[in-house]
Amino acid sequence: MNISSFESAVHGQIDLLNDGQPLEALDQYFALDGLMYSNDQLFATGKDQARQKQEHYILAAQSIKGRIEDLKTDAAHQVCIFRNCSSFVLGDGSEHQIDGLCWQQWSDGKVEIERYFDAEMMAEHLLNGLVQDPARLAALAG
Repeated sequence: MNISSFESAVHGQIDLLNDGQPLEALDQYFALDGLMYSNDQLFATGKDQARQKQEHYILAAQSIKGRIEDLKTDAAHQVCIFRNCSSFVLGDGSEHQIDGLCWQQWSDGKVEIERYFDAEMMAEHLLNGLVQDPARLAALAG
């Protein structure tokens, strides 16, 4: 995949997320055999399991306000990182704010590995400069 195709795919995903369509972004851009981690714990293996684990929460939302910030890409390594500051409102009217750091390794236009960090792990990665050098996590992961 060339650099412009990678950038186009990443921006397509970000557009869907900003439009409040996380399931559509997952369906279109997550690899069938992709891996999803939450704070370094395996969360889902494959697109189907990732969707199944998130679908209940997303479909329960009355509305989703997507807000993706601080997108950085490293096209040479097909890596991107961004801050997810989206919010959603449940049927009972309660609003929930997301605050997480999402790191993705892409291959052939799909997310092969997604690592999501929040709370202390996010703060540690921000402090250690992961946003400035997104490819660094791939090197650390081995």
